[in-house]
Amino acid sequence: MIFIAEHSLRISLLVSAALAGVALMRSASAALRHWLLVVAFAGAAAMPLLTLVVPSWRVAMPPRRLAPAPIAAAASLTIMPQDPDASATATDVRRPAVEAGNRTPTFGAVVFALWIGGTAVSAALIVAGLVRLKGLAAGAGRIERGRIVDQASALARDVGVDRPIAILEGRDPALVVTWGAARPKILLPIAARSWPDDRLRVVLRHELAHIRRGDWLAQIVGEVVRAVNWFNPIVWLACARLRLEGEHACDDVVLAAGVDPAEYAAHLVDLARTLHLRRPPRLPAPAMARLSTLEGRVSAMLNHRLDRRPITRAAQAATAVVLASLTLSIAALAGQRYSRFSGIVLDQTNAFLPGVTVTLTSADTQARHEVRTDRTGHFEFVGLPDGDYTVSALEAGFARLNEPIRIAGRDLERTIQLQLGSLQETIRVTSGPSPWTPASADKRAEYRQSAQNQRRDIMERCAATGGSGGMGGNIKQPTKVVDVKPRYPERLSAAKIGGTLVLDAVIGTDGTVTGVNVVTGADPELDAAAIEAVRQWEFSTTFLNCTPVDVHMKVNVTFIAQP
Repeated sequence: MIFIAEHSLRISLLVSAALAGVALMRSASAALRHWLLVVAFAGAAAMPLLTLVVPSWRVAMPPRRLAPAPIAAAASLTIMPQDPDASATATDVRRPAVEAGNRTPTFGAVVFALWIGGTAVSAALIVAGLVRLKGLAAGAGRIERGRIVDQASALARDVGVDRPIAILEGRDPALVVTWGAARPKILLPIAARSWPDDRLRVVLRHELAHIRRGDWLAQIVGEVVRAVNWFNPIVWLACARLRLEGEHACDDVVLAAGVDPAEYAAHLVDLARTLHLRRPPRLPAPAMARLSTLEGRVSAMLNHRLDRRPITRAAQAATAVVLASLTLSIAALAGQRYSRFSGIVLDQTNAFLPGVTVTLTSADTQARHEVRTDRTGHFEFVGLPDGDYTVSALEAGFARLNEPIRIAGRDLERTIQLQLGSLQETIRVTSGPSPWTPASADKRAEYRQSAQNQRRDIMERCAATGGSGGMGGNIKQPTKVVDVKPRYPERLSAAKIGGTLVLDAVIGTDGTVTGVNVVTGADPELDAAAIEAVRQWEFSTTFLNCTPVDVHMKVNVTFIAQP
């Protein structure tokens, strides 16, 4: 979408400059105005390639606020959380039963589809017109000899056309059209055989002028540019003006040969009147008598103050240099580049997470914006200027993720994988006799059996329902079934030495503590006492989307020495 907008802006600048030049050159010849538009359309056609090969220079623009957009493409890379101590609480998080369906198309995707569709239709019309021209040629008879061929040969030498020209006789009573570059063709109506010599000379000279000037090729280039930019009214206006100025320039060639303007206008009106009786086909080629331009052309013919001189080579070269310089400058113009950041959020079982809050913060401006993942876990930010950002993802039951990213002139896609958050346990141990009594062996066995029964029930329910269906975030938190309190070391109790320490423990899929590490230590004896107790804890199994998973637990232990 951004490419389409930038391309359209460049084309609009170039074509608008050409139209402004045409408006300011009213006193100049139609040939010069037409040449200006021809060069502009040639530059517009080459603009996509030029933007790739011409070194760009940027125009500084004010920062823009991040804008949310509908959800876009899937991700390709993976960001893993690096902070195992990030704050999150493992609780039972049950997600609503949302069926994973097709995602809503993004605004950019809709715009791109419309552009492709419009371009395809416009291109199909051009192709259909070319096929129609080929059909007209196939259905027409070629005039090999006679008055028409003799006059065409003489006028071709006079106009400066040195290529062989096919003179065709069509079935349409009033259609006069010229097309072709290497092998040009002039299609005349059947009535041309009965035209008086003055009308025949006028028509042939006009059509030969189109061939000499290369108007058909220029019009095809204009049609192609308009097909790609079908949504741009400036291009439509310029394309119509290109056709009109081409007709004016060919009219000037006829009048410059000494034809009386009133007589020429009478011939043109008569041809147009005949054409009015039958709707002409749409053709990508210059046609002599179009009703839509008739009034303006007749008015120009009768205006004796107009400059009708042909364009000189020097004027052609100067115009081409000016327009080429402008085209290159516009192609090199690069304002603040905006990109898209999108992706998908998964949990550690690779199931998608809907409803996750994803926040993007600019490191330069501190501009902050957030979106939520859609029902398939996708998110998207659009309109991002280049720079450094921090992406954050927050969801209940999962560790908060904060990762730096860099936007550097291209769209970025990421897969963000959230890990389960850590459990929090806080213990206070005082010196002296402990009021806590550990559970008996029978009680412990009873608790373990209850946890095993719960695990079996969950697994059976998951098997019956087919699991989570691809949607993640369904957490069954663990519960402690065997608890052991740390023992206060006698030596430290007597010395009235206390302290606070932090442990990181891992609860395995079977509910036992599989590892304990000291994050922040106190006295080594206090650390050892806390670790010994935590290693004996037992829990029910933690489930994520019907899958048993390990879970971290942060244990804060405070030893308090009584006075």
